[in-house]
Amino acid sequence: MKSWMPLAAAVVLAGPALAAPAAAETGAAAHIAAYDDKVVAIMKSGLPMPARVARFQALVAQSYDMPAIAALVIGPGWASAPAADRAAAIAALTRHSAISLARNFKSWSGERFTIDPAVQQRGPDSIVKVTISGSGSDILYFRLHRAGTGWSIVDVISGGVSQLAVQRSDLASTAATGGAGAVAKRLAQVDAKAGS
Repeated sequence: MKSWMPLAAAVVLAGPALAAPAAAETGAAAHIAAYDDKVVAIMKSGLPMPARVARFQALVAQSYDMPAIAALVIGPGWASAPAADRAAAIAALTRHSAISLARNFKSWSGERFTIDPAVQQRGPDSIVKVTISGSGSDILYFRLHRAGTGWSIVDVISGGVSQLAVQRSDLASTAATGGAGAVAKRLAQVDAKAGS
């Protein structure tokens, strides 16, 4: 089973271990449960790649805090970037993530997504552990924070690898030299070369 967000390089987290489980944190876990259900529904749909990408794109926009992710990926230049470039970067990152999901979750083969009820806390964020079992097995940690009145995903960690850290590393030089607009163009080129 592959990761839930694109992996362009291997960046292994060397940070502290997760904090001890917190008391019942149903909001973050409920967000992930709803997200998992929608992923499974897309997997079961049998849609061709373009339609699957469209479904995942809507799901990413709904479930992830893409503006926050884009700001973290772009780095210091985010605040001063023109609004049009920020919007383009958010859209490109959303589509890029959707393409990765559509490639990694093509069809359903009996996979089960089990949420650990003991939600972890890391500062103000919640970490929800999901075990995927069925045709293969994988353990994912979803990092969420409060966005507006609900929860949003800001990172997915698999095998000690932070998808957000990978994206930041992969796009660092582009962001440093060309800002948000250049990142949007690079992601569009990458996806076009991959035929998506």
